Amino acid sequence: MPAVKTLSPKGEVKAYQLDLSNIANIAPTVAKIKKEMGDIDILVQAAGILAGGPGVDLTEAEWDKVMTVNSKAVFFMMQAVVKESMIPRKTGSVVNFASIAGIRGMKEPLCSAHYSASKGAAVQVTRQGAVEWAKHGIRVNAVAPGGVLTGALKSAPPEMLQNAIEPIPMKKLSTPEDIANGVCFLASDAAAMITGQILVIDGGGSVVGV
Repeated sequence: MPAVKTLSPKGEVKAYQLDLSNIANIAPTVAKIKKEMGDIDILVQAAGILAGGPGVDLTEAEWDKVMTVNSKAVFFMMQAVVKESMIPRKTGSVVNFASIAGIRGMKEPLCSAHYSASKGAAVQVTRQGAVEWAKHGIRVNAVAPGGVLTGALKSAPPEMLQNAIEPIPMKKLSTPEDIANGVCFLASDAAAMITGQILVIDGGGSVVGV
């Protein structure tokens, strides 16, 4: 895997494959990771399904697929890591990936009832986890990215990019590094008194509205 090759010079790295749509696989995988790699100090949940489309065309199967991966799996992964490795040691930091779609409405063509609902749920399980697990020395936060200039987006039609950039006060999209910087801050001791917070990283787009 590319990530293993990139990170290996920095220390021991091992990749694990997990289908997050199968919730029953989560706890055994976490137990395996702890057994093979040691205690888990930090959990970053960046996996997810990006889905769009008008609500009038949304099917139950599409709804369930997105909700399972983007919110249900987020909770049960947190639960497994917290129980397996963080509560026993009274320490840990969790950073989930939410989205601005989880804290505001989105205009077409970015509207997506199931994606927005799933990210709204990720926001709330983050806050609830922070409240419940603070007594165990565990912090739970989330980042909420806006538009991010990923490799796929770089190849999008110019007019699509312009439409995405236009409402952003800073007149540019975030880079993956911008989001990673926020994650690293929330996971680190520099954020020792921060928990239950949703860090919006969107160049100010959510401030001026939709």
